[in-house]
Amino acid sequence: MIKLQKDKQEKDFFTLDLAPMINIVFLLLIFFLLTSTAIKQGDAIDLPNAESSKKNEGENIVASVSSDHKLQLDRQEIQKSDLKDTLGEKLKGQENKVIVIEGDKKIVFALFGEIIDIAKQAGATDFILATEPVN
Repeated sequence: MIKLQKDKQEKDFFTLDLAPMINIVFLLLIFFLLTSTAIKQGDAIDLPNAESSKKNEGENIVASVSSDHKLQLDRQEIQKSDLKDTLGEKLKGQENKVIVIEGDKKIVFALFGEIIDIAKQAGATDFILATEPVN
């Protein structure tokens, strides 16, 4: 006799559990989301080298200028026109009014002067030009 239908036991014998596969997919999704946001945190700035370079100690405000002239204040991108107001707000509550300026090797020095001038108008009292130690 020919069987046209499978027995109930044969039908339920093979089941596919998708829970582990779904867990792995979500873990991969979380991994890629976290790594992609970590990569976009800041532009790479190639600092100039100096033999007297020291590691910055203390909680100072950091102004960064990348090689393509993008300006960041404490790792947040900002327009040069907004720098004075934003910097003034950050300096209001601080006793230490030091600004660390990270500038790429390739930018023109006049841009340092502009940032220092804007920072002085905002209330900064001292400036540190960030460098990397000579290898």
